[in-house]
Amino acid sequence: MFRRTALAAFTLLTVLMIALSTGQQANAAGRGQPTDWNRFYYYPYLYYPQNFQQYQSYDHMYYRYGPEMQIPVYRKDWYNFYPTERPYHKGYHFHMDTF
Repeated sequence: MFRRTALAAFTLLTVLMIALSTGQQANAAGRGQPTDWNRFYYYPYLYYPQNFQQYQSYDHMYYRYGPEMQIPVYRKDWYNFYPTERPYHKGYHFHMDTF
């Protein structure tokens, strides 16, 4: 009887030591996630996952943002799907198919 109790206590102690020695701290956010989620409650609701830094904006009227964020100039000679005329795409069924 003593041998069985001692073996059970030894096994329990061994399992407890293994469980406590290999425990790792659990983090709610994964790697690369922002730590301050409260910044999304206010305008602008922007999230910059590239490097968690805002894009630089300049006080210039025409070149306010960098070249990766600028909207290209609309030119009439470029092909655009919606302003071109098509005789077979007329009426309200075309609008319903588009959306």
